[in-house]
Amino acid sequence: MKAFHVVAYVITMAMAISVSAHTTAESNMVVRAALFRTLTFCPHVLYDGLELPDGVEVPDTWHGFLGGDTNGWTLAEKKAAFDWYLTTLGTNDCMSLNDESREEMRVAIAKCGEFNHTNAVPAMKALALNPRGIMRNEAMNIALKFSPVDDATTEFVETIITNVNGYSSGERVECYWEYVKKLQQDPCTNGVCASALFMFYRNRKVSGTGAATLDRLFSDKIAGYVNSSNRLDTALSMLMVTNMRPQFVEYFVGVTNQLLSSGQPLPWIDVGGNGN
Repeated sequence: MKAFHVVAYVITMAMAISVSAHTTAESNMVVRAALFRTLTFCPHVLYDGLELPDGVEVPDTWHGFLGGDTNGWTLAEKKAAFDWYLTTLGTNDCMSLNDESREEMRVAIAKCGEFNHTNAVPAMKALALNPRGIMRNEAMNIALKFSPVDDATTEFVETIITNVNGYSSGERVECYWEYVKKLQQDPCTNGVCASALFMFYRNRKVSGTGAATLDRLFSDKIAGYVNSSNRLDTALSMLMVTNMRPQFVEYFVGVTNQLLSSGQPLPWIDVGGNGN
């Protein structure tokens, strides 16, 4: 699409949303106009070196992205329309979207991260849990970035890591990494952090995905785990997982050899208060 036609298209879309009644269709048009404008005029996306037309801002702020108070819409109303658009991604059949809609969706998710948009957390969780969702990794990362260590976040993570058929190994390992990073930075002096540790512990044998990451977490955060029978039992279980990368096997062979050659008794510790 030539630059002239692009400008004409944006102007047409702006005119189409000039009516003051904020219907669902008009809200969608507001958001799509902002996303299209970003795709069109961001120098690193489509047109390197293209000069922005008069009145078009660089979309690196909310004002630049959504266009400010125009056409009967306030910036606050446009942000609300954007938040509404995000909520639709959790229920849409995103896999059937055309290329243009997928690109718009990619921009929307990227803006949530760029603008530290914490209001997007529920919508990003819903998208990450959508079986017909796309860009679930990106949505999950944003959700976890802006979520605290709490029971709701732990439940969200558990849903993903235990669904070995609904999520790829790459999606699940990303989920492990992001939440474990939060736990590693947490002093774990409260119950919600302990609950998160116990959630990971009881699911430690679900698959080999994330197992080395969990071993390091447990060794650091669970008293006595590093020289326990629990750790040896887990390591031996991981060595029975088939088709694992050589680095994975090497890691757990090293853990096993370390424990067996310690010359010390390996006690079984009660993790989570249930004898597990």
